[in-house]
Amino acid sequence: MYDNECNTCGEMFPISRARLGYNVCLMCGDLVAASQRASWCVVPLPKQGYTRVTNKADLLSLNQKTR
Repeated sequence: MYDNECNTCGEMFPISRARLGYNVCLMCGDLVAASQRASWCVVPLPKQGYTRVTNKADLLSLNQKTR
């Protein structure tokens, strides 16, 4: 049942998770996902809805109102 070893911490994780294509345990995968989510934000754009921005330069150039 637990046949695969996590590439990050070395703990064993279920074979069913490995069949889905993961090579890390659930705890390490959660840490990786949290760090990736911290690098982007969701921005409401006028007449377009919400979009995900991952590049800070793109985020800074979205609001072009003159002040």
